[in-house]
Amino acid sequence: MLTAFPFLVKAVSAVMAALFIPLSALTGGIDLFGEAGRPDNVKVNIAGPSAFLYSQGVTTDGEYFYFSSKSTLLKTGSDKKTPEKINFSAIPDGLKEKFGIKHIGGISFFEGKIYAGMEDSKIFKNPIIGVFSSETLELEEYYRLDETGEDGELLVKKGVPWVAVDPDTGYLYVGENNRTPGKLYYHDVNDGMKRLGEIALDGAVSSIQGAEFYSGCLYAATNDDTAAVYKIDISAGKSEKILDRNLIPPGEGEGMTVAERDGKPVIVAVDMGTLFVNAFVREFKLDI
Repeated sequence: MLTAFPFLVKAVSAVMAALFIPLSALTGGIDLFGEAGRPDNVKVNIAGPSAFLYSQGVTTDGEYFYFSSKSTLLKTGSDKKTPEKINFSAIPDGLKEKFGIKHIGGISFFEGKIYAGMEDSKIFKNPIIGVFSSETLELEEYYRLDETGEDGELLVKKGVPWVAVDPDTGYLYVGENNRTPGKLYYHDVNDGMKRLGEIALDGAVSSIQGAEFYSGCLYAATNDDTAAVYKIDISAGKSEKILDRNLIPPGEGEGMTVAERDGKPVIVAVDMGTLFVNAFVREFKLDI
């Protein structure tokens, strides 16, 4: 069991939570730049200091939404803004000291847990899968992806920018921090994160920031030239672009999940605004 965070950190986190969320409530409805003609159907604008809480990944359990930043986890209500829980220090000191972990990437919900890609950013020698409680947002366990190839080098050797768990199989999929990732690797979350195999991609998907399974298919949000979202057939590694977010530069595409609105699936994707002082949580219709 991991050592509990110091009392001081908890106290500071409580104060920060009190400051961050009211600022968001005051500014969250302001569209700072105007985005007429955007392809999204629903948009939530998080402006001010709270925006950094939304700067990496997003996932949902069907009722609540969870967001990650480089060092935090946030749980909100269905409106994607009302905070239920915040962990401002989601990376324990032990992981920082042992592996140099300083970055949380994309996240995925599965059976009461939040699975997260965690990195020793820009070094990429310790690819970590963190497993957090969806109730407390505290790290409960972690796994280092230490499998090596024939050359003795790590198979996942450029970090873990995102993870996605297939709810039908309990298999967790990861890809490297690479503009042109050639493979996806998958692991069994119910068997100590045992590596099961790999899937060669057809080369069409680059700069994946976050992904999620829905109805047997993997959907991936990118930060490529058009911040596109792709549908990936994991049985064959084939991909199909389903939409271009066409963000206003120099905005940045972040993670995504799939939720349901009025009984129909929607893509919920996050991006950072042009000056990185606000974050957008957008919904797009998903035709399947």
